[in-house]
Amino acid sequence: MTVPTETIWALDPHTAAKHEVLKLYLQAWFPILNSSHNRVIYVDGFCGPGRYKGGELGSPIIVLDLAANHVKPLTGEIIFRFIDERKDRIDHLESELAKRSPPSNFNVKAVHGRFDEKLKALLDWIDQKKVDLGPTFIFIDPFGFSGVPYTLVRRTLEKPRCEVLVTFMVDAMNRFLDHPTEQIPEHIIEAFGTEECLSIDRNSPHRIKLLRDIYQKQLEKAAKFVRYFEMRDKTDRVEYLLFFATNHRLGYIKMKEAMWAVDPDGDFTFSDATNPGQQVLFGGDQTSLLWPILRAAFAGREVLKNEIQEFVEDKTAFLDKHTRAALREHENLALPASERILVRDLKADGKKRLKRTFPKGVYVTFPS
Repeated sequence: MTVPTETIWALDPHTAAKHEVLKLYLQAWFPILNSSHNRVIYVDGFCGPGRYKGGELGSPIIVLDLAANHVKPLTGEIIFRFIDERKDRIDHLESELAKRSPPSNFNVKAVHGRFDEKLKALLDWIDQKKVDLGPTFIFIDPFGFSGVPYTLVRRTLEKPRCEVLVTFMVDAMNRFLDHPTEQIPEHIIEAFGTEECLSIDRNSPHRIKLLRDIYQKQLEKAAKFVRYFEMRDKTDRVEYLLFFATNHRLGYIKMKEAMWAVDPDGDFTFSDATNPGQQVLFGGDQTSLLWPILRAAFAGREVLKNEIQEFVEDKTAFLDKHTRAALREHENLALPASERILVRDLKADGKKRLKRTFPKGVYVTFPS
């Protein structure tokens, strides 16, 4: 990825897909959190100028417009902080913001400065005053790997109701890990929060995967749920990873739904962290990929659909719709016994199950 030097630049397909994921997720996130909290916070850590060379909207304006035009008006205080260290880009963003008239309960500010410095100051103030930050979503979308210390990401995730979406520039890290200038590897160590990244075999063909796994493990020290998907170039090389981390199951499910809803025309890969060798392509029939995972997890057992659904939603890249499709496909009596599930006629509540449906309460027996 070429780092732009001008104030505004052309929008690339990867960024457009990333913005779509962000938009789809926040369409669900804002109303869910707003229904039970009187303050919701959105932070864009590397916000840019708010518009691209072709006229397309940047992430700050996309999010602000989404919130302002939500079907059900958002109540309470909705805080937006757009941060960038380039003054020219903040100036351009302010000119874009001036064209809009957000609701009076929206607190919108474009902030000139380094993201890591601004976030650290906020976290230090919260710790000192012992105040509740409230539901907070932080979009961390740098061009490189400096200025995103793992220590700050972890401190954020340790706050109740905080979650992050991080662009993790793993390809650049891989290329610069051996750089002779000492400061560059130090930035990489700072991003990982551990020197473990330096111990990777320099000649290993799996360096990208190993670096990815280290960062996922680091995020899991502070977040219950971590999921990523890969951005690949036309040669199928991983350019960067988009990591989402949260401590809230519903948010995790909603982010997976947003990821699956993006149509990247085959350019992107949704990776299943529970099976590092598996890459789940967006679109198409996913039952053939999910079925072996289900069969291995529940082999020879009779389990409630509730348990199957929780496993799929929490531990795999898939959604409940993929679960139901896989179960329907493998209830087929024409399949051999080794590939066929058995389903009770009555659900756990004693009511009759409708044929070929798999709501909660259905008993399913998997082949051994």
